[in-house]
Amino acid sequence: MLSQSSKPVRYRRPLFLRLATKAEGQRDENSLTEDKSMSLNAKGTHKGTRSGTPLRSLPGTSLRFSLLISILFIVTSPAATTLAQRTDRGWEWQNPRPQGNAINAIRFAGDKLHGWAVGSDGVILYSADGGFQWESQRARLVASLNGIYVQDPKRAVVVGARGTVVITKNGGEKWTEIHTPTKDHLYSITFATDSPSHGWAVGTYGCIITTTDGGLTWTAQKSPTRVHLYTVSFANKNTGLATGDRGTVLRTIDGGRHWKEAVRLGSLPFTSATFITPKRALAVGYGGRVILSNDAGLTWEPVDVLMTNDLFSVFFSDEQHGWISGDNGLVLSTATGGKLWLPASVRTNPRLVTVYFADENTGWTAGNDGLVLRSDDGGLGWQRLTEGGRDDLADIFFLDNSRGWAVGGHGKILATNSGGKLWTVRPSGTNVRLDAITFIDENNGWAVGEQGTILHTENGGTVWAPQATDTQQELLGVCFVSAMRGWVVGARGNILKTEDGGKVWRQVPAVTKAWLEDVRFVDEKHGVAVGSGGTILRTEDGGETWKDVSHNLREWLYAVAFADQTRGYAVGEKGIILRTEDGGKTWKDQESSVKTNLFAISVASRDDILIAGDQGCVLASRDGGLTWEVQPTITSSPLFAVAYRGGSNTWVAGRGGAILRRTEALATVKISAPKLPPGLRGGPPKLNGQENSQQLNLVDDGDIPKAVPPVKKPVKP
Repeated sequence: MLSQSSKPVRYRRPLFLRLATKAEGQRDENSLTEDKSMSLNAKGTHKGTRSGTPLRSLPGTSLRFSLLISILFIVTSPAATTLAQRTDRGWEWQNPRPQGNAINAIRFAGDKLHGWAVGSDGVILYSADGGFQWESQRARLVASLNGIYVQDPKRAVVVGARGTVVITKNGGEKWTEIHTPTKDHLYSITFATDSPSHGWAVGTYGCIITTTDGGLTWTAQKSPTRVHLYTVSFANKNTGLATGDRGTVLRTIDGGRHWKEAVRLGSLPFTSATFITPKRALAVGYGGRVILSNDAGLTWEPVDVLMTNDLFSVFFSDEQHGWISGDNGLVLSTATGGKLWLPASVRTNPRLVTVYFADENTGWTAGNDGLVLRSDDGGLGWQRLTEGGRDDLADIFFLDNSRGWAVGGHGKILATNSGGKLWTVRPSGTNVRLDAITFIDENNGWAVGEQGTILHTENGGTVWAPQATDTQQELLGVCFVSAMRGWVVGARGNILKTEDGGKVWRQVPAVTKAWLEDVRFVDEKHGVAVGSGGTILRTEDGGETWKDVSHNLREWLYAVAFADQTRGYAVGEKGIILRTEDGGKTWKDQESSVKTNLFAISVASRDDILIAGDQGCVLASRDGGLTWEVQPTITSSPLFAVAYRGGSNTWVAGRGGAILRRTEALATVKISAPKLPPGLRGGPPKLNGQENSQQLNLVDDGDIPKAVPPVKKPVKP
């Protein structure tokens, strides 16, 4: 029996693993990258939604951070290795911008202009104007980068997964990987203010490493704990603190030659700590916990911030002014040295995992989905330094190589007339999640979603109007073969049909209670719908009656596509790929080495296919599915949708509003554009006012306000 919920829970393969899932003391030497951003919460979810059931920590564990398993190549030769700047594997970010991977740490130099933000999938962003413009300095690394220390506008040191340490001495033009004595994931790095060459980094299993030459060489320090350490802070070259899992606080007074456990408070982690003065220190953690020490970390007392949000990062710019960032868009500020904290709430409730202030007024915070914010009033107000929405996108559709649409959470509809160079938010009139979208020509399109929602446009997506239905079930798939005839499928076996463009939707008698995820018709009579439990339904009479043609299938099927009237493909959980050569009457399993969930498929021709799925997975086949090639992407976020028109005309979309486009061809096969009126033929249309409205922010789309660079006053003659 299916769950009573209208939202099928898509349990991913166990690629998102909890830290410390092994018994204490065991170490997986082959464990791969770790994402400190905590944006990947090991939640199994229905594609295109943030909701879901969190996986519980395994017995004997307490940490709620996540391990992200991914294939990576990291050079670890004994000598330092120069990392040439690499291309983005043939992909570019179209939304969000400049990129959509989680940001784990952000720091600026004292001039408040030059700074870096680092994060998942090897992200390194650099700004020379206070964050208003960013450029990628993506190195050859693919590892998660978790911590950064900026020494001046030219020099910075970054730490990350598997003992990664990289440094730059020229503003990021070249990054050099430094050999370290550990393969543990490193989360935090700091240097002594009174001895800038002395530094420390901490990580998993109590790992502590130190440098005395500015980060060029590193040695291990003996740690009294095996719990994971998430932050390190030093008041000077002798006195330091490290905090981590299970309420652990470590302390040293001799530069780390000897570390002792100062206190262990509760079972939840302390995620960040800092020295306010050489004697005063403050640590924050999960459950809104804040503790304060007035004797350099020897003893601690709790501070009630009247909040229970998980707190991730703390920073003080001087002895009085400090800030804490946390979950649900929370930023706390103090002007009393940490005695009293005042909350500020950031619009859209983002997860803010890092905060930094250059002085009592100017600061930055960042977190999931590439979001970077700036404040110029001491943290009371925050504005976006990044572009684009961050609602999950469940589907993407391109009518030709220029015109496309994407739909997702909170009724979000995005449109482009430029192949995705610019995406414009279109008012949908609803806040429910939209799961699928299709267009039959340049004017007529439909989008479907939760609560039986069906929207229709007659002007290319500029204006959307609801169409009445007799169901409140979630609608997950839509297909039209003409401007008049179409079908919609959804939860609990719901199948709806229209023969007048949606003016009237008629419910077809159900033959299953399965969740039907997708539907495709090859003509007005023959169609296939797929869904939960390996369900495959087929009709030969225009959807009036359906027959279950699935055999011995248990895997959830998420998408179906046809290249012509006979050849089609279906994909689903655990890497299943099916192919039919008889219009869907029979299906055969196509072997692939991928075992992760596959959420979407798009066909450019009989043999040219592209598939998108969990962990940023993209598969391509040019021989009709006989062989599959993994196409490396620049994100590890789940990809719920794909639009493939051959060559580089390829788009994928998914978690956190991600939209990526290929910059290099996947194949030589391309499909021709549909026949259009003479006025619409030729190259992409010129950008009009509607296309640019996104940049101008003419309509409040519910997002965080966009930051505007300050205007310099003209110099008086």
